[in-house]
Parts: sequence; structure tokens; C-alpha cells
Amino acid sequence: MKRVTSFDVAKKAGVSRSVVSAVLNHTPGIGVSEEKRRAVLKAIEELGYAVDVHAKGMRTGRSQCIAAYGNLQNRFFAQMLQGLQKVCGERGFYVLLCSAGAGVGSRDRLFELFQQRRIDGIVTKDTTGYGDEEWKREVLRLGIPYVSVEGYPESVEIASVQMDYAESIRMALDYAWARTGLPPAYVEIYNRAEYAPNWGDRHRVQAYNEWMEARGLEPRLIRRQWKEWPQDRAWWLDLLRHEAHPVSMITNWSRASVAVYRAAYELKLYIGKDVYVMAADNTEQLNEGLVPSLSAVEVPYAEMGEAAGRRIIEYIEGTRNLVDTERIWLPAKLMRRESM
Repeated sequence: MKRVTSFDVAKKAGVSRSVVSAVLNHTPGIGVSEEKRRAVLKAIEELGYAVDVHAKGMRTGRSQCIAAYGNLQNRFFAQMLQGLQKVCGERGFYVLLCSAGAGVGSRDRLFELFQQRRIDGIVTKDTTGYGDEEWKREVLRLGIPYVSVEGYPESVEIASVQMDYAESIRMALDYAWARTGLPPAYVEIYNRAEYAPNWGDRHRVQAYNEWMEARGLEPRLIRRQWKEWPQDRAWWLDLLRHEAHPVSMITNWSRASVAVYRAAYELKLYIGKDVYVMAADNTEQLNEGLVPSLSAVEVPYAEMGEAAGRRIIEYIEGTRNLVDTERIWLPAKLMRRESM
């Protein structure tokens, strides 16, 4: 059976081969009308045309493959990956999944893959505020197209995609105040034995304090090392028992909101009436499924993956210079639900 070529696609679509190439490669500077683009895509589907990636790689010197590095057990990485894969699929790139749990040196292994031309660039989902200087120096030395999601928030040399954590808390406070007219307490939980806030945590707390003080309100910051329920049940019960009701609370993590729900249930307090609560994330992916559903400002990880995908492809295809590392800021998503 004769192999379908781009010439066949052009003939069926009634366009030139350069138009087919522009549609397939998103070639800058070549304007293609929506009508012609649809005709090309229709011809591709009807003819079953598939791009010869090996031949394209020989011509361009690219693998058409982007490495996505992160912790496979991290829900945030999975969400970011959805957005990255969406953009890469639309632009004819493959995503090579690289696990942070693959052992010592797994991150450095990406350098070898780039030098072997097995990948064209790297996108990492990093912990908030991550900033390994040695890794950065090697990326710059090798000239690797690279974008970090949530890492290097203060670096001018590394491209990164960030959510504005301070603005997310201001958004939550404005919403809570408008809904309840009550000064919200900020409940911040942390995992480590000692409190060691990351970049995002610091910006959240600073924004909370500034918002409260600007309105002549006394900040009420409640901080607690996280322990799984029911290990810390008594503390959460005491917290709600000694509050004047109704009370308004914003928690930094959704799991803290879940603890508030549990304590309220035991004390026969109603969420959304006696206790107003919202979360500043959706760590557990359960906000919408709680009863009542949990209001929140959520980190847009899928959109961050999309933004990282668009930027890394610009670097790879040469439409953006590698030294142009302007930070990409995305807003939090305000999810209005029943708890606030």
C-alpha cells in the first residue's frame, strides 16, 4: 500500500505543500486562513497521514520530545502533566515522563538525554520555591531549553511558571469578607518537626497580615504541625469549641479544612452557618466532593503545564531566545462553593 505523503494531503486539501507544512509545524510568519487549516486537517484525517518523526528529526536536528520531570506520586505533577501533554500533542511533540523517584542522579540524567539529542528540552514540576544553584548552572552551561513550574521564583536566569500566592490569599480574604463580614482567622499547618515555610507559604502569610492590618483588623494566625486524624482530634475540637460562632477561617491546605469539618461535626456545628471555612489549595483533590462542598482558591496546575509547554516549545523552535526568561504568572482559581 502506497504511503501517504504531504503532497497527497496538499492535493486533497487544494493547497500548496508549504501550507500543509505551516499547519503541521505552526510555522511563524506564514499566515494560513482558518478555512485552509480546516481543509488540511480534514485531509490528514481522511487520508490517515502520519508525520514521519524520524525524517523530521533528521531535517531539524530535533527529537520532537520534551522531558517532564517530577514526582509521580504527587497529584500536582499529574495535573501539570495534563496541561503539558495537551500543548505538546497539539504542536507535534512527545512527552518523556521522568520520575523524581528513579534514584540518586535521576534529575542529572536529563543532561545526558539532551546531549544525546533524545530530548529537546526539559519541564520540571518542582516544590514551591525550589532553587538548586548547581542544577541551574549546568542548564545554562549546556544551553538547555528549560522551564520550571513553581521552582526558581526569584531567579532572573531561569524561566518559570508561578502562581501569585499573595494574590491568591487576598482573593480568598476578599471573598470571605464579602460573604460573611467576619474577620477570617488564617490556619496554617505544616509537615516538618520545625516550622520552615517555603516561598509560597511566606507570601501567603505576609499577604494575610497586610490585608488584615490595612482594614484595622487584628491578624489571627493559627499555626500547627500537621498530624493525621484522630491523632490531633482534641486540638481541633478545642480550636472550634473556644471560638465565638459564627467564625470564619481560611486554611492553607485543604486537609486542614477537612479537620475543621470533622471537629464541627462532632461539636454539632454547621459548616457554612456556624463555621465558615475555605482552603487555599486543593491538595487532596476532594474540595468539590465534601459535604458541604469546600470553597477554595486553587492552584491552576493544568494551566501552568500548558503555559510551560508553550514557553518550552518557543525556546525549542527558536521563536524566543533562551535568555528571555520572563516569569509567567498565573492567577489562582476562585471556586465558590457551599462552605463559605
